[in-house]
Amino acid sequence: MNTRGLMYDKGTMKVIVLACVVIVFSVVLTGVSSYFITQGEVLEKLKTRDMVHIISAIASRIDGRLERAKEAALMLAEDPAVIEWVAGGERDEALGRHVKNKITKMAWNHDYSNAFVVSAVTRHYWAEGGRLIDVMSETDPDDNWFFESLKVTQPVELNIDSNKERGGTFVFVNALMRQQDKPLAVVGVGLSLQEIAQEFQRYKIGEKSNLWLADSLGKIHLAEDVEQIGLYLNDFVPPELSERIVAESGNVGARPKVLEYVNRQGETIDLVYLPMKSTDWKLVFQMPRTESIAILNNIRLHTILAGVISLVVIIFIFYFISARIANPLKRAILLGQELEKQVAARTLELEQKNQKIMDSIDYAQRLQESILPARSDLAAMFADFFVIWQPRDQVGGDFYWARRLDETRGLIAVIDCTGHGVPGAFMTMAVNSILDHITATVQDDPARILAELNRRVKETLHRSDPKGLSDDGLDIGLCYLEQNRRIVFAGAKISLFIGRDGKMQLIRGTNKSLGYRRSSLELSFANNEWLVEPGDVFYLTSDGFIDQNGGERDYPFGRQRFMATLGALQGQSLESQQKDLSLRLQEYMGQELQRDDITVFGFAFLPGGIQDEQNQ
Repeated sequence: MNTRGLMYDKGTMKVIVLACVVIVFSVVLTGVSSYFITQGEVLEKLKTRDMVHIISAIASRIDGRLERAKEAALMLAEDPAVIEWVAGGERDEALGRHVKNKITKMAWNHDYSNAFVVSAVTRHYWAEGGRLIDVMSETDPDDNWFFESLKVTQPVELNIDSNKERGGTFVFVNALMRQQDKPLAVVGVGLSLQEIAQEFQRYKIGEKSNLWLADSLGKIHLAEDVEQIGLYLNDFVPPELSERIVAESGNVGARPKVLEYVNRQGETIDLVYLPMKSTDWKLVFQMPRTESIAILNNIRLHTILAGVISLVVIIFIFYFISARIANPLKRAILLGQELEKQVAARTLELEQKNQKIMDSIDYAQRLQESILPARSDLAAMFADFFVIWQPRDQVGGDFYWARRLDETRGLIAVIDCTGHGVPGAFMTMAVNSILDHITATVQDDPARILAELNRRVKETLHRSDPKGLSDDGLDIGLCYLEQNRRIVFAGAKISLFIGRDGKMQLIRGTNKSLGYRRSSLELSFANNEWLVEPGDVFYLTSDGFIDQNGGERDYPFGRQRFMATLGALQGQSLESQQKDLSLRLQEYMGQELQRDDITVFGFAFLPGGIQDEQNQ
């Protein structure tokens, strides 16, 4: 093929140019769209998540500290020892030591800046460490807070105050101590605003952002920039917004409010504020829009640079491939056709193998179903019965077994063998054959039958491989029946459920399995006899139904729920019980997959008893 001619073909060049234009347009459009979408998402995340998270986190921490301080102050105001000491004019030295020790521990153990008791009797100001730091005077303007607190009716209040004795600005939580409705003292704790300011530093983002704590008048009491403390919100935000923020009332359900405005310099400012729950203060956080999207400038620059480089590389590669390789589309088509042939051949091979596997499983299913008792044989043994046999896979390790001995006697069993699927099905056929051989000679002694079954299964499965990797066995519940007279039951991890007079009773099988390598050859079992009365209904079940997960919490169905379900079904025909049990199981499973093979066998004798049978 003349590749040189192909390279300079006008039609080829037109295709190359058109493709390059499309690529350039697509890259530019994608880059521009991505930038504006990213910018919108960044702004949305900042306003609805980041800023809200910051202010909510700070408010939560401050509210938490203030609420705990309120509780501490109220506890101190209601303390009988403190009341007695203050009411006695602080003359009891033993009580005094106790009270001073108490406020000292309260301050130090709970990380308060101070704890105090200020007596209205002596006007002494007692602080942590047992120190008398002041005597309150009505002529001292710094002591006005004390005399105002004695007049209020609220049990607790918050004050922001500069305390010259302590050399700092504090949030004081004042609680009024009363005796017979008479003000006795002002007690409480103090929190340093400097400690709360440290929380501001932890959450500050950006160089020009501002985080303020303002009172009900809009006065700023706390900011990361100390020069802003003492100013008002309307010094930084438009008056209408400042008034809106100050007028907002706090409550338990208060949520952050997000606003934006344009300042005097023409900058767009994003602002979020939140009323405090524990006081009428407000938290305000603002951040210039240019700072919040500054990262996008780098993204834009790198996107443009990456786009230009990508365009150059793509156009060069596209031109080289289009101009230098002869008929690449045809090569791709031929390659695709070859791959399709290989895939089709491989698919056919897999389908054939899968069909052989399914044919084998279908045959195993027919074999397993052939060992199950015919419904006509069961109908000859019981006046009423039902069977739920539901392998997890197409075949399984559960099966039910019956042997009619004569007109009035028989054997019935439910068996749960190791494994699922085909391995479990093979196990059921082996156990079925062994059980048929045993019951040809031993018929009226279920405990003896189980012991012999254990011995033969162990000898059959493990005689040539006593220490191999496989370890197979079974659980079984076996009943010897004398119709309308008695039932003799023996079980290995399978129990017999009995319904009588609308109530459920249980005969437990032993907690031993049969045939496993760890099972003793001399394993023994006990017979349990039950005298049949008219209306008795009997149930045998493998663990598949009881262990099936489902419900709202994805728990197993459970033995107690199973018995309660059977109890609620008493009085119905067994055919109706089968439908209700199956429906209950499906509802409980919901979307949960079946975990194990499920077998439930229910049966009843003639309802009239022996006498009715003889009359018939």
